[in-house]
Amino acid sequence: MKAPLWRFELEIAATILESRRCFELREVPWDELSADQRSYDKVMSLCVRCTPRGYELACREFDVYLRRWGPVERREVLQVAHLQEACFDLLLATHAPLATIEPIADNDEEVMLAFRGGALPRRPEASPFAVAGDLFQPMLRRTDRTGELLKNGILSVPWTFLTASEQSAAEAESDAGKGSSIWRAQIHTGMRRPFGVQRRGFVHQVAIGLRSRPVPTQVRFHARSDAQQGLAGYEVFRTSAGGRSELIGTTNAAGVIAVPPGEGPVSMVLLRSDGQLLAKVPVPAGLPEVMQAPIADSVSRLRAQAESRVVREELIDIVARRAIMMTRTRSLLKKGRVADARKLMMELDELPTSATFGRNIEQAAKRIPAANDPAVQKRIDALFSSTRELLSKFLSTRPITDLQREVNDAAARSRPATGG
Repeated sequence: MKAPLWRFELEIAATILESRRCFELREVPWDELSADQRSYDKVMSLCVRCTPRGYELACREFDVYLRRWGPVERREVLQVAHLQEACFDLLLATHAPLATIEPIADNDEEVMLAFRGGALPRRPEASPFAVAGDLFQPMLRRTDRTGELLKNGILSVPWTFLTASEQSAAEAESDAGKGSSIWRAQIHTGMRRPFGVQRRGFVHQVAIGLRSRPVPTQVRFHARSDAQQGLAGYEVFRTSAGGRSELIGTTNAAGVIAVPPGEGPVSMVLLRSDGQLLAKVPVPAGLPEVMQAPIADSVSRLRAQAESRVVREELIDIVARRAIMMTRTRSLLKKGRVADARKLMMELDELPTSATFGRNIEQAAKRIPAANDPAVQKRIDALFSSTRELLSKFLSTRPITDLQREVNDAAARSRPATGG
């Protein structure tokens, strides 16, 4: 006798404590799960509660392979005749399909998804593993040589989501492909190459299904070096297919902003501060929980930006004043007012020079503490470096030297000739 292809076990909460846990649908720690529960692929909790309006249904999934709790899905049923069908539909809606991620050679924009269970026989009318537009969260599962999961061995691929685009052409043409078990998926990422790079050790790249709803997603931007430090007052933009960006708004005091759904299941948003692009983050629509976005930013960078801005504003003022005074000096020379031109040159010599601004920059850099994040420190150094380049470009001493030579020549010509 052959073993069943799928094995299900149904356990009814027998005690008051078990019933209470079922209704709470809390995230049970791994150590509190029984050995039987750990042996399954999925553990799903379904609760049904009577209400004055009818029945309230709630369901939650635990993926054993990824040790990951999904969100709680809820339904309301008004008639008992629809209760059984509603419970089954809720179980299907809560189930998150799992797929292996297979990179495509010379393609950084797409991957292939091979769904778990795809090799099992299925009826032609069976529901597909995915439909176009379905959203997936890519994950990394790291194990040792014996297959044991490493400590902290399950990680999500940062700033990356996938959307199913089309069924594999080879599967679509075959009779066995009616289950739609292999799909091509589009990559939405803020990273350069989230997949396809060489990884050390035993790493399994997988993707788990997410439910996308046409409602805003709450996103919290915070400093990567300190999760408690929300990035408040930062501008958030959404990019469109044509490359344009539209302002969504600014983050609140906690660094949170509501990103409304866009044209597709995933929006690409840009985070800016004082005109500087800090991050490019994909944001799915309708995530049930606040999406945390750690950003390489800190108070040190903000202080450096403020100090650099002060120096640049002073530089603009001095450059403008110097240009006006040089124009006036040449005008005086044309009128033959050499004495007045020489007085104006003395005022020009008293203006701050490139060396003066350079010392101010060095002092400002010393006042700012070093950033804990190397990426942030690199941005700080780049701010001061670009400011120094402006000094050599706009505060060159050569124009002043040339003008002084013109004044000296004019003064020499205006002196009365002495006879021998």
